[in-house]
Amino acid sequence: MKKKILAVLVILAVAAGGAFAQTDFDQDGFETMPKNTIVLDIGPTLFGVSWAYLGTVATASEGADTDDISYSGFGISAQYERQLLERLSVAGKIGYLGVGIGVSAGEEDTSINIDTNIASFTVEAHVRYYPFGGTFFLDGMLGYANMTLTSSGTISGKNENDETERFSASYTISRNYFNYGAKLGWRINFGRQGGFTFEPSLGWYGNVGLGDTFGKSLKKSLIKAAGEDIDFGDTFEDFDTMLEILENFIFIGGPRLTLAFGWRF
Repeated sequence: MKKKILAVLVILAVAAGGAFAQTDFDQDGFETMPKNTIVLDIGPTLFGVSWAYLGTVATASEGADTDDISYSGFGISAQYERQLLERLSVAGKIGYLGVGIGVSAGEEDTSINIDTNIASFTVEAHVRYYPFGGTFFLDGMLGYANMTLTSSGTISGKNENDETERFSASYTISRNYFNYGAKLGWRINFGRQGGFTFEPSLGWYGNVGLGDTFGKSLKKSLIKAAGEDIDFGDTFEDFDTMLEILENFIFIGGPRLTLAFGWRF
């Protein structure tokens, strides 16, 4: 159901862009055009909600107890745009996206609780070109991003003396990125220039990771904590492969759907 709702939103966004194309062009030109636009993008919000919903559905479909595994997600972005010329504007955007997985399970003498969260924070600079002087735009972006992985947990169990012992551990690793991208979309006013604005757009972002990968950072942390070099085999190569997918297609780069609402003045 969530996938169908998201698909309908995308179709409506594109259809609305075509239906309202160029309606905000004023015959007096740039002098009377509203110069400022502030919008909130709910695209990350929809992803966060979908993550939580689909994770719960997947857990139930595998026959696992949904009380033992929980999912959470939330995201939001805000953008300010300033019109410099009739066909040219600049914009600044900040965004947040975070998801989490919690595992809680126990038997007669043993229990385990682990919480893992992945979050990204982005700061973007945009240049927009409106080729027809109306609602349709082409957008180029350069920016900075950070992605952080945090995990913590406890394990409790009985020792040989029938005494309960508890072990806990936590770690946080992060990585910085230079990101870039392009998109196309529509800045749609309803009925007149200015006022309530709807902004749908589609695009693609790329990134260049800075510093060690998540796998290398975690490996260094564990070796430092143990005080000796440990042979982990291919464990961290597989870990990096999974995190690269999240980096390149969800949190930092990959396809971008914007569904933004705000005010133009």
